[in-house]
Amino acid sequence: MRFKKARIGSVAGPHPATVKAGMSVLRQGGNAVDAAVAAGFTEGVVDPHWNGIAGYGGCMVVYIAEKKKVVSVDYNSRAPQAASSRMFKIEKANSPAGYRVPDRENVIGPKAVGVPGIVAGLCLALERFGSMPLAEVIKPAIRSARYGFEYHLGLRNSAAGMADVWSERFPETFRVFLKNGIPPQPGERFKNPDLARTLDAIAEGGPEVFYRGEIGEKIADHIQAERGCLSRKDMADYRARVVQPSKAMYRGYTVYTPPPPAAGLTSLQMLKTLECFQVEGLSAAERLHLLAEVMKASWPERLKRYGDPDFLDWNYREELSEEQIDKLQKKVRRGLKSPKKGRILAHEPNSCTSHLSTADADGNMVSLTQTHGGHFGSMVTVPGTGLVLGHGVARFDPRPGLANSIGPCKRPLHNMGPFVVTKGGQPFASYGIVGGRTIPNNQLSILVNLLDLGMNMEEAIAAPRTHNEGAEPIQVEQHAGEKVLNEVRKLGHDVQASAGFGGPGHGILFGHDPNLQMSATDPRNDGRAETA
Repeated sequence: MRFKKARIGSVAGPHPATVKAGMSVLRQGGNAVDAAVAAGFTEGVVDPHWNGIAGYGGCMVVYIAEKKKVVSVDYNSRAPQAASSRMFKIEKANSPAGYRVPDRENVIGPKAVGVPGIVAGLCLALERFGSMPLAEVIKPAIRSARYGFEYHLGLRNSAAGMADVWSERFPETFRVFLKNGIPPQPGERFKNPDLARTLDAIAEGGPEVFYRGEIGEKIADHIQAERGCLSRKDMADYRARVVQPSKAMYRGYTVYTPPPPAAGLTSLQMLKTLECFQVEGLSAAERLHLLAEVMKASWPERLKRYGDPDFLDWNYREELSEEQIDKLQKKVRRGLKSPKKGRILAHEPNSCTSHLSTADADGNMVSLTQTHGGHFGSMVTVPGTGLVLGHGVARFDPRPGLANSIGPCKRPLHNMGPFVVTKGGQPFASYGIVGGRTIPNNQLSILVNLLDLGMNMEEAIAAPRTHNEGAEPIQVEQHAGEKVLNEVRKLGHDVQASAGFGGPGHGILFGHDPNLQMSATDPRNDGRAETA
């Protein structure tokens, strides 16, 4: 893959309609933020099992070329004011975590719903850093909802797999996504006219109508009627925020990601821990061995101590201090000599999310990740709106007394962590990946591939992955090769070979000039990348 001269820019994302939306806005003269917002709204229509405009939230990093400045937009969910750390019953269970919540009430259903942040976040980014009106950039999303799109394989399988649950517990979701109660067939088109009308209202009235107008009232009233916690006041009080990103220097590059409760700080901590080790020149097995021990050192920190900084006596900036990094590097050195088994501190199944990256010909770039949470989030659809609500409350630990326990108005610790990278103040890369708790580790691996191994974006995303959360066995993708897997085992690891884990990555790499760009998508999935 080669760099192309970008007359207008690049978009990389998980769905053809998403990328088309972003590119259409660039062709109209919009900038990278306009393109990201158009693509973000459209993604919330065409991948409803992963994403939605009422998904629980997201975050983005924006590089502003004219000012050589990087900012972040935080639009994470907030717990309802009536939520508490003891709102769910905890039972002992024979599972990795050792507990369960009956009926998974913290994951699906009305009690799992926090304030949805996506509309606020996309609109705030557009208002502060875009150049086009909301009514214009939202048009592709409205068209996709009103006139429909063909069910792709992932959406067909997800809808079919949920049919029985929806039929029993979520009748409006069953009605919206299963025509006449029948799972979708290949070639069938999906339309969501209620969602088109909701998007029309947002185009005309902006985020006010969603949070403090008729739409927000419908959302809150439905959740109250279903005995959830979310209220009209929770909706009305919600605000997305422009914040300073977390950043770290690594081998001459500056790496930026949203701050906690986003996940990127863990990736930065692992990156800084790795910096004192020689990566270039290692064999594939030696590199996986090193990455596994770096992950094992950092993940217990994340799972024990990380949460919403507004509610903790915790300065997250100290996580990248020399003292903290030195402590982790010592752990890695011990692990490299004699890998230990470790232990599971918390458990959360992998979830579904969407990432997209955009850039324009001036060198502005955006890296954006947003989500429902798991498949179709809470699975609650608000009648008359076409909106499936995300499950922000599910991102908390349901057990009391922990850094990430549920609390009123608290933001959950989540796994999203989009990145932008600069070199000498100039744009170098915008990229991200999805896949629940695999995200921080896969972000680290992609950075190593780009910055240490000199891969291009396509190669960096496609390379074999490894994953652990502080305990063995470590997962390694099978396409690393049986020889490599056996060599990693000889280095002392319990290796679990995997056909694949985590979700698709998408990114844009820049050449020596900002309008020399390379957009790429993951061969593991049917994404799309375009530069024009």
